[in-house]
Amino acid sequence: MSKRSPTICISAAEASGDAHAARLIEALRERIPEARFIGIGGPKMIAAGCEPLLADMPDITRQASMVLSPLVRLGYYYRMVKRLQRAIAQIRPDIHIPVDSPALNWHLAKAARQIGAKVVYYIAPQVWAWAPWRVKKLKRLTDHVACILPFEQDWLRSRGVSATYVGHPLFDSLDERSDLPPDLISAWAEGNWNVVLLPGSRPVEIRNHARAMGAVGSAIVSRFPDATCTFAAGDQESADLIRKSLREEDLPNVQITASQTHQVLAASHFAITASGSITLEVAHFGVPMVILYRAGRLVYAALSPILLRTPHLSLVNILGSRAPGNFPGKRIVPELMPWYGSVRELTDTVLEVMDDLGALLEMRERIMNLTEPLRVPPPASASGNAADLIVAVLNGNV
Repeated sequence: MSKRSPTICISAAEASGDAHAARLIEALRERIPEARFIGIGGPKMIAAGCEPLLADMPDITRQASMVLSPLVRLGYYYRMVKRLQRAIAQIRPDIHIPVDSPALNWHLAKAARQIGAKVVYYIAPQVWAWAPWRVKKLKRLTDHVACILPFEQDWLRSRGVSATYVGHPLFDSLDERSDLPPDLISAWAEGNWNVVLLPGSRPVEIRNHARAMGAVGSAIVSRFPDATCTFAAGDQESADLIRKSLREEDLPNVQITASQTHQVLAASHFAITASGSITLEVAHFGVPMVILYRAGRLVYAALSPILLRTPHLSLVNILGSRAPGNFPGKRIVPELMPWYGSVRELTDTVLEVMDDLGALLEMRERIMNLTEPLRVPPPASASGNAADLIVAVLNGNV
């Protein structure tokens, strides 16, 4: 490590990445109190003491989107990336830590390499799922990769990438689940379901999913009058957008909460959720689920045969397909991905799954077992393991 106080640049473009980067900053401060943190992300990184790389840069974690949408926002990304690259070249950090989001972070890692900074990628791009030839770029642009999924370490190392599994940071702060989960058998027999609706955290996801989820909620309440359907929004802004997205006739049939996601999940029998890391939270609480994500039909049809290299797109099914004793093509939970917006398709899928008690009980057991390997036994943590790795890279010990 340099004798001067090191400058650490961190970049995240997703709300989840912002949260993981903030915890990483806190862990690094314990190990390197004198370090300066500068980067791009969201409010949680700023609260953790990370200076904005550009003073006038908006919160990009509210603008990011999933799967193929970055490909149709090239103008926005181009202008932003050029400014960020110039800022990195001017500041000359000792190390750059890209967090997920390769659409942005490939470019920033390249800029960091060009000025001689070390690069440790935290939360590896899913090159094993989409466009696997990108692993060559990952090798070229990084000194090390901190992986958060167990199979990634061996997959990357076998392709020449220096990689270490550190655990999944989501489980550093996730509440313990109860030893007595909600009575699924009673809910099935009596129809007193607690159903949680999770349309996503970003405005584009809420607009794409909330209206259909509200309609499905009405269908559930129509069939099971004692059922309760609850939107679990991450914050009040998201809750307000969900309310605006719903049809008037669906509003009486659903509840909307803000900043209570874990409490709602802990009391839920079933979930309808957008794809993303939230599905691991749902799995942790043992809530059977249907996963969806809306995509553009033409863009997906044109590009997925070229880019896609996995039979599943949801994290739960990807992890399940790689678990011992499972088959690569077998799904643990139903996923509608891509989903093109059909309310009838979603409603039929949800009600079919809710009708099958045996499948629900099996799903609950399997998803709970699935998340156990992702949690780092305390007092260690995924964030702490990643911080130790980063310090080792700074010191030239890795």
